[in-house]
Amino acid sequence: MARTGLRVATWNLLHGLDVRTGRINLAGVAADIDAMDVDLVALQEVDRGLPRTGRVDQVAELATALGWHGVFAPALLGDPQRGWTPGPGAGPDPGGPAYGVGLISRTPLLDVARCALPGGGHGRRGPEHVGRVLPGWDREPRAALRARVGELTVATTHLSFQFWLSVRQLRVALGFAGRGPALLLGDLNLPTPALRVALARSGWSPSRAASTYPSWRPNMQLDHVVRRSVEACDVRVGPRGPSDHLPVSAVVAWA
Repeated sequence: MARTGLRVATWNLLHGLDVRTGRINLAGVAADIDAMDVDLVALQEVDRGLPRTGRVDQVAELATALGWHGVFAPALLGDPQRGWTPGPGAGPDPGGPAYGVGLISRTPLLDVARCALPGGGHGRRGPEHVGRVLPGWDREPRAALRARVGELTVATTHLSFQFWLSVRQLRVALGFAGRGPALLLGDLNLPTPALRVALARSGWSPSRAASTYPSWRPNMQLDHVVRRSVEACDVRVGPRGPSDHLPVSAVVAWA
């Protein structure tokens, strides 16, 4: 018999930057999540301890505001606007300024694990770095975060905007999700047709939704609920919040 009634969502937060005002609006994000009436949200592009967002831990702030549980995985350590090193992957999180992905949930998140995805590297962004990055190469480190909610495994990630690299990263993230009923939620940077091709014969299925990017005039779906041995229904997009991406939510059920 299938278990039903768990609504999950994924949202690329653009580190809480409100594209309508140019200001950080984490309170607006919390209010929108509360209004969505979901049980779990996968978050991408979130900051921890960075000057541009008031040096707060955004995942912890949102979890506290909602009275939920939260976990974070640093894709990179340091400041994405100045200089960084890759995140620790499966190793211990050293803390400090970082940028990455997170999960927040009404119920405890168990067996939390993190992994680094292929690609990325050390880097600096600024005038001194112009011309030092190979054209077409995405240097941003990427990470995946996994946790268990009951018998369901939920993973999240934010993949490269380079198609050839995002497909490699996707395969690693799917393997990282383990066995049994599972979800991969995130900004996969793959339009739905490309994602379907990438998932062919993998045992995973995308849940098609309306376009999610850019939030002010959506013309493609980059944010996805991908599932294995899980049914999904009532897939929704929105509401429009501060970010340049729209959230996607779905009700999921599994045997």
